[in-house]
Amino acid sequence: MNKLTTYSIKEIHKSFRDKLLTPTSFVDLCIQRARQTKELNAFINITDEEAENHAIESEKRVYVEKKSKPLDGITIAIKDNFCTKNIHTTCASNMLKNFVPTYDATVYSRLIGSGACLVGKSNLDEFAMGSGTVDSIFGPTRNPWCYSEDWRISGGSSGGSAVAVATGSCVAGIGSDTGGSTRNPAALCGVVGLKPTYGLVSRYGLIPLVNSMDVPGILTRNIDDLIVILNCVAGPDILDSTTIKKDFKPIKIIDDIDMSKIKIGIPSEYYCEGMSEDVLDVWRSVADLLENEKCQVCTVSLPHTSVSIAVYSILNQCEVASNMARYDGLEYGLRASEDYSTEELYASTRSEGFNNVVRSRIFAGNYFLLSRNYDKYFLKALKLRRLIADDFNKVFHGENSVDLLLTPTTLSEAPLYKDFTSKHNRDQCAFQDYCTQPANMAGIPAISVPIRLSKNNLPLSIQLMGPTLSEELMLNVAKKIETTLTSETLKNLNVSIENLPQKCQNLLQQAAESQSVLEIDNLDSVSISLHRSREISEKLQDEYEILKLKQRNAELQAKIDRNNRSLQELRKELESSKQSLTRQNPNPDNIQDHIKQLKQKLTSYEENYEKAKSKYAVLSVPEAVLPKSLISQVTSLLALQEEATSLKQRADDISLMKEARETFNRLRR
Repeated sequence: MNKLTTYSIKEIHKSFRDKLLTPTSFVDLCIQRARQTKELNAFINITDEEAENHAIESEKRVYVEKKSKPLDGITIAIKDNFCTKNIHTTCASNMLKNFVPTYDATVYSRLIGSGACLVGKSNLDEFAMGSGTVDSIFGPTRNPWCYSEDWRISGGSSGGSAVAVATGSCVAGIGSDTGGSTRNPAALCGVVGLKPTYGLVSRYGLIPLVNSMDVPGILTRNIDDLIVILNCVAGPDILDSTTIKKDFKPIKIIDDIDMSKIKIGIPSEYYCEGMSEDVLDVWRSVADLLENEKCQVCTVSLPHTSVSIAVYSILNQCEVASNMARYDGLEYGLRASEDYSTEELYASTRSEGFNNVVRSRIFAGNYFLLSRNYDKYFLKALKLRRLIADDFNKVFHGENSVDLLLTPTTLSEAPLYKDFTSKHNRDQCAFQDYCTQPANMAGIPAISVPIRLSKNNLPLSIQLMGPTLSEELMLNVAKKIETTLTSETLKNLNVSIENLPQKCQNLLQQAAESQSVLEIDNLDSVSISLHRSREISEKLQDEYEILKLKQRNAELQAKIDRNNRSLQELRKELESSKQSLTRQNPNPDNIQDHIKQLKQKLTSYEENYEKAKSKYAVLSVPEAVLPKSLISQVTSLLALQEEATSLKQRADDISLMKEARETFNRLRR
């Protein structure tokens, strides 16, 4: 992986300021990376032209207008169920294969308005119905952690966005989260995934699956980047009536957060059948870590968790049946050729446009909504959903309440593709989303944080859930976990944080130099980028040293000019004093005061002379750069010494005159 494309937002912007990178060059690197990992199938469409246009606009703001935005030059991937004006939005389905929206989703427009650059539209399960990103008409998305003949799934349904972030094809990805569709792929691909509070981020322009549960999600490689993205997209939207109407207060990381005041709950019901030993071990280790950080950790109960997945499945399929009714072949999307009757047009269009997973959910949803089944299934599921939400309310706001909940994100590491597809889609969703879907039914925020690798060297993550609008507390705790884990890893490696980047860079440079000596044609991208970065860095370092010398020259010349002006003013003042003394009658008192003033000025200028002399002695500047300024300073100092000698002689003459006057007066008496 190209090291430059894995920088954080803060590091990227620093590289822009230092001119090690520019927005256009960084976007080119990300697009190159996206093409290099094409076999993973993370993108449905790579938007080269849009990315270049966005990068050029960012470059103008950064270097010309000097008014940069928080995401200038930052590359993003958007899940292909968010509308993007004049760019295909397919939902990975034949039904919308040729659909080109005429408007932008609010999330996308806010990102572009903050300076982000769109690399491409990412792959997903058809209409976001799945937990593996394997049911797309463009093919499945593969997990980058284990890509071989027996490859593993990336998680779903936002698997494309997760893989794009994990491979360095973009800095951040946007997904949708209905029952864990952002957190699930984030956990399986080893990145951070956030599901915000329902209504905190606008759903306008997100092609709906389950209106009451859909939430735009964010995927990044670290917590800091996630906070930057969330601060750019969150807030009320007049185009979405379901958004929270009060203004959004940007989230900040608290450096000295007092963990002893935070109470963490461990839901006993989340320890269920099918959970792997690796996942259980990670869950325990993070709980121990939080206890070591002085958090209060206790066991809590969410009694209706056991029915949660059944309730989610019923409500999901009911709303799917309602939302899919719009795709009838008349207004937009696919239209079948059988049009001799309206019923036949509907049936043939949906048969050709939808896959088996979508059609089965439509059938099931319509069955649950039949008049004879409405009370038995749909209304009962709504009542149980309320009980599930009440469980969270009691845990967060009732007696012996806790601030956050700690659970696994998934019950296992990423499964093999052949194992995943051997089971029914409904069964896989029930297993993969067991820990994630309750948060969607309650509308509360949740985040998946990568912790470590399993015995098979695959990512394992944990999940934090909090009450409504508790994103700031939840993200601060997640950041503490991330920081503590990083420190422990470096400690185990016996490498200090300060030395790690330079040491790693030196090793990579040595590898690149070895390849160059052997004249290997197929240099890897890391070696190429390091060679280029080193050449640019050396050139900039030389220019920087010359610039520093010129700046020191200018500063010294300015000081010499000020000294010259001071000397000129002193000459004028001395000349005026001489003229004044010649016009005055000798008066011992006036003469003595004047002598004191002259001595003070002489002392002051002698001090200035010594300071200038000491600065000249330690100044390490080549003679070729500052000859004129130094000669001018020496000449000025010599003139100052001559003036001082003249003043001293004048003072002696005045003193002698005073003594003569006193002697004359004494003789007269």
